[in-house]
Amino acid sequence: MIPPPEARRAQGDAAEERACRHLDRSGFTIVERNFRTRGGEIDIVARKGDVLVFVEVRSREVPDFGTPEESITPSKRRRIVATARQYLSKVPPFSWREARFDVIVIEGVGNAAVLRHYPAAFDAKGKIL
Repeated sequence: MIPPPEARRAQGDAAEERACRHLDRSGFTIVERNFRTRGGEIDIVARKGDVLVFVEVRSREVPDFGTPEESITPSKRRRIVATARQYLSKVPPFSWREARFDVIVIEGVGNAAVLRHYPAAFDAKGKIL
């Protein structure tokens, strides 16, 4: 059974909050959350030194429809890259040296939920690394 939209949004918000805590503990600074453009959204923009990191967060309570990683399709990766390009056009070019695309997935419920962080999960062409 698929939960209603408001329950899915609450689950997504909780997953993003947990991802932000993980990033913060790992030495990242959260620059922005839910950066939206007409073509897409980036869940988290973080910074570590002069590296900007665009983070896609996915969560699944049960594996009925595959893993969270499998839900990041080629078209989704292309939308993330296009949105990141728009973000980069709005920040001073000297404020960052490198950019990358990370994926954080959270699988399970409550204290049993497992978080997996994939640094540099795909490149600017949307190719999985």
